[in-house]
Amino acid sequence: MKYFIQTYGCAMNTSDSERVASVLERLGYQKALDEKTTDLLVFNTCSVKQKAEDKVTGLRKNLAKLHRQNHDLKVAITGCMVRKSTVQKHNERDVLLSVMPEVDFTFRIEDVARLPELLKELDPTLTFDDEPDEGTLENYFKIAPKKSGNFSVFVPITTGCDKMCTYCIVPFTRGRERSRDFDEVVAECTRHTEEGALEITLVGQTVNSYGLSFNDRKSGKFIPFAPSPFAGLLRALDPLYEKGLRRLRFTSPHPRDFTDELIATLAELKTICPYIHMPVQSGDNRTLRRMNRNYNVEEYKAIMRKIQAAIPGCAISTDIIVGFPGETDEEFENTYKMYQEMEWDLCYISRYSPRKGTYSEKSLQDDIPARIKAARWHRLNALLKETTTKKHAAHIGQTLEVLITDQIGVSCIGRSREFKEVHFKSDHPLIGKLAPVLIKSAREFYLEGELC
Repeated sequence: MKYFIQTYGCAMNTSDSERVASVLERLGYQKALDEKTTDLLVFNTCSVKQKAEDKVTGLRKNLAKLHRQNHDLKVAITGCMVRKSTVQKHNERDVLLSVMPEVDFTFRIEDVARLPELLKELDPTLTFDDEPDEGTLENYFKIAPKKSGNFSVFVPITTGCDKMCTYCIVPFTRGRERSRDFDEVVAECTRHTEEGALEITLVGQTVNSYGLSFNDRKSGKFIPFAPSPFAGLLRALDPLYEKGLRRLRFTSPHPRDFTDELIATLAELKTICPYIHMPVQSGDNRTLRRMNRNYNVEEYKAIMRKIQAAIPGCAISTDIIVGFPGETDEEFENTYKMYQEMEWDLCYISRYSPRKGTYSEKSLQDDIPARIKAARWHRLNALLKETTTKKHAAHIGQTLEVLITDQIGVSCIGRSREFKEVHFKSDHPLIGKLAPVLIKSAREFYLEGELC
């Protein structure tokens, strides 16, 4: 039997897919080359934006074709689109399966250890020699991931979200925020390092609120690490440098939980990379209130200045939504001016689209015409290109340490500690290795250099 997983969305989804693959291979499945040669097709979905869900629901025609070509094919959906684990014959209780009859079953990512049960419900003749143990039914983090590569790995440290941004469905699909046990995270990171990891990225919906949620406080497990359990976790992982870990990253933090203690900790540690992705979403306080972001522009700017003072040369990227309900010309201009002032190293810009089930979809009118959203996006994107080109040009003449992630022939691509994409050429196989690269030229979205 073969499986194929199509992953959409963020680093958290990528990490989750590795755990799904681990369970399936434990059951006896082998990875297929593509969706046409598989017995089980799994879509790990994102639902932060409606467009992401539309991409999946738009697959119906292709799924029907695949079913005609392979009558034994089973199709599953997991990830942020899924609110409960069920099979198609129970679709009277599941909206997603009603909308997509070509899908055989859905499972919440937290229920990944229940895959044998769901597969047997679809086909009672199936038998598995090695099924997940009872502990993983309660805590899917205990499943050792099937890593795509040993040199760079994702480690989830939280699941769910408590922030309740008005445009986001994640708190409703993934549930309230819960953090992994401190020792469990350290143990997994230690294991990855011993297996050759040079880079570890800690992931969570709001990763720096680790240990601070209502559920976490109620459990009492994180009291010894107060006031900032996340800073304590980073300090506990830093000694892995002596075992070979060279880079520790995290994504994505929330400005509300970016404390002075965390900033001081980041400045002290050897493994921490000088790169932070910190979403702002808007540069206008009124828009931020409608988004329920729970900070203001002044607070965000103060955090950025503290980071830049404590970690000179730290690259900072962000997310911005244009055309949010009620966004006036003045409010957009405030966002534009904030971008000019902050000069983020990179920005992921999106146009607002109502996500069914969110507060903004239910209670705020999507009153910004598509043409205005497009005009604002293009204007901000032009500023993005101008700023990134300027930021990249500052690296010309510098030698950056690059972790090579891709190589085709002599063409190599990797990331610097500042998360800059670097292109260079080499006759030697370098994937998974660190190499010094002298930067010769700068493009809008990447650097070009020569191997030293």
